[in-house]
Amino acid sequence: MSAPQLRSATSKDMESIRVLLEHNGLPTSDLLSSKPQFIVACEGAKILGTGALQRFGSCALLRSVAVASGRRGSGLGRIIVEDLERLARAARITEVILLTPVAQRFFEHQGYRVIDRHEVPRDVQGSEEFRSLCPASATCMAKTLAEPSQPMTDRPYNVLFLCTGNSARSILAEALTNQWGRGRFRGFSAGSHPRGEVHPIALELLRHMKLPIEGLRTKSWGEFAAPGAAPLDFVFTVCDNAAGEVCPYWPGQPVTAHWGVPDPAAVQGSETEKWVAFRESFRLLDNRIKIFTSLPLASLDRVKLQERLDAIGKARPEGAA
Repeated sequence: MSAPQLRSATSKDMESIRVLLEHNGLPTSDLLSSKPQFIVACEGAKILGTGALQRFGSCALLRSVAVASGRRGSGLGRIIVEDLERLARAARITEVILLTPVAQRFFEHQGYRVIDRHEVPRDVQGSEEFRSLCPASATCMAKTLAEPSQPMTDRPYNVLFLCTGNSARSILAEALTNQWGRGRFRGFSAGSHPRGEVHPIALELLRHMKLPIEGLRTKSWGEFAAPGAAPLDFVFTVCDNAAGEVCPYWPGQPVTAHWGVPDPAAVQGSETEKWVAFRESFRLLDNRIKIFTSLPLASLDRVKLQERLDAIGKARPEGAA
């Protein structure tokens, strides 16, 4: 099962969105008049989930969150809500409000609190969803969003690289970040299903490049979600979507980006062919991390920073195929 890709919805998506909402028992009669801004979670051409924001000044109504029946319980609903919150922060929205007949506990787990409808701004109360579409018994909830902020500058930036096995790519990225970060960035790595040992070619390559290998080990990403773990400023996934790998998803507020790299540990063939694959992954990560650690972070707002990080994820060193 591949990881769904999130994107903004287009007009061509609206009929599929409407069908998905109706299958989930959610209202659709005001979609043309209210014009909520939808995102969709897709697997190929198939829409597996959706959600929307309807803006009212500095507030927004979070609405129409729906997941296909085959993906319920997979965490996709949480991912959609968190992406909508990310978009709201980028748009300088400070509070998100919603109505839910049946999902109060789900939204409480996402940090929403129950409020009285009379606490809701009047323009939101005037929306069709509040006036007529949701039943009076629906729970009203709200969440105050933190202002988009720059990463911390009074300590090193903590950077976590995630992949599946945490034996090759993310290990190389951890070492390279600590090399090029020069004390300003601290690299870490983890895997959703750690293999238990670092790939020997990864260690040998780092030795050959005269990079420290002390302390490098495979570990679960759960270590970084535990109480007392280092606060994370950036989380980069380096799994290879093109090869059908499922990327881990990191919840919360660090700045995230996908920097896909083919898995050298998956290469079958001669020792020479394996080394070529590891060297290519090293070159790719080395180039991206050099660009990243040179960014003027203090002068970039969150939206511009996200654009730069996404672009770095597509960067290739000169001469690369």
